Amino acid sequence: MKELKKGTISTPLGFKTNALNCGMKKSKPDLALIYSIVRAQCAGVFTKNKVKAAPVILGMKNLKDNHAQAIIVNSGNANCCTGKRGLDDALLISKSLAKELKLPSIDILISSTGVIGKYLPKEKIIKSLPKLVSGLGFNNAHKAVKAIMTTDTFAKQVAVEIKIKNKTVTVAAIAKGAGMICPNMATMLCFVTTDALINKTALTKALKLVVDETFNCISIDGQMSTNDSVIIMANGLAANAMIVENSREFEVFAGALKFVCLALAKMIVKDGEGATKFIEVNVIGAKSKKAASTAAMAISNSMLVKTMMAGNNPNWGRIPSALGAADVDFDVNKLVLTLQKKIVFKNSKPALKDQNVLIKSLKKKDINITANLNNGNFEHTVYSSDLTVEYVKVNMAYN
Repeated sequence: MKELKKGTISTPLGFKTNALNCGMKKSKPDLALIYSIVRAQCAGVFTKNKVKAAPVILGMKNLKDNHAQAIIVNSGNANCCTGKRGLDDALLISKSLAKELKLPSIDILISSTGVIGKYLPKEKIIKSLPKLVSGLGFNNAHKAVKAIMTTDTFAKQVAVEIKIKNKTVTVAAIAKGAGMICPNMATMLCFVTTDALINKTALTKALKLVVDETFNCISIDGQMSTNDSVIIMANGLAANAMIVENSREFEVFAGALKFVCLALAKMIVKDGEGATKFIEVNVIGAKSKKAASTAAMAISNSMLVKTMMAGNNPNWGRIPSALGAADVDFDVNKLVLTLQKKIVFKNSKPALKDQNVLIKSLKKKDINITANLNNGNFEHTVYSSDLTVEYVKVNMAYN
């Protein structure tokens, strides 16, 4: 596998993009379009929040046949908690875009991100569609990745090349997300393009496996969004041997997809609203995978642990406290806690004599927490960030 430093979502064969400002934001791009020149296999994973935005509901419906050819994305308005009107607006935009692209509307997917509880300015979007479509090209991906941003401070994109039986296959993706980040998944959007030839069963399986191991392993503030979507389009233009489940080629493809998604997931954490620290929480020695995941999330989502990290505070007692409050089976007498590769708790008592050593290491931007439950053979990793005053300021003003 080769990472393409200058790769974009238009690097895979046959994908055009465009973006523009349609008036939802004052001047920045707020409307993006990703288009495959041929109909593509498609799969999606969406938020588990019971309150789902209109574009998520429509997208889940349109993806029942596992095909799509275009994705339109707006930022600045989530089109959520907007009732029947919100669904009608999303459907009207899809139909209007389908007419411009000369496609059936079922092959159009729509995503939205931004403020919840406001009606989508559909007239502005529909009015911009002719220009959005006419401007489609292979060199506009840099505009598209910026158009999906809300409180993000930098654009997030990754691309890699792999070989499938001597054929070059490219997997690329863009993502947005900085706040309301918590499995499953986060207030995040991710769009993956690939020219791989892969059947729908294998594509769906690969995406679900990868999302569980990447985007479902990050947490910034413990808040699950209403619009979360990860969508992949595979148009088959690489003309490789068909990728099917339980094959060597499937493993190679899934590995590339995981690399791309994990890189984006880590970027999202590092771009967390007001974040100054990237925190990796490892739970090992758990009785089950669920126990490991629950324990890791308990530490990652603890407000006291997060603020401890923000203040370079060596008050490591907050970590076993968070673990003990979780629904996880372990014996505190067997618990071993490591913070910044220094054992701070073992045999049910403090294990670090010099707190100054810990204070110094906590000033680093990358933080590692490892909790060994010594109760089994399962493990889980969650990527998180600290919680700062800046996070509060950002979300006090976001409207």
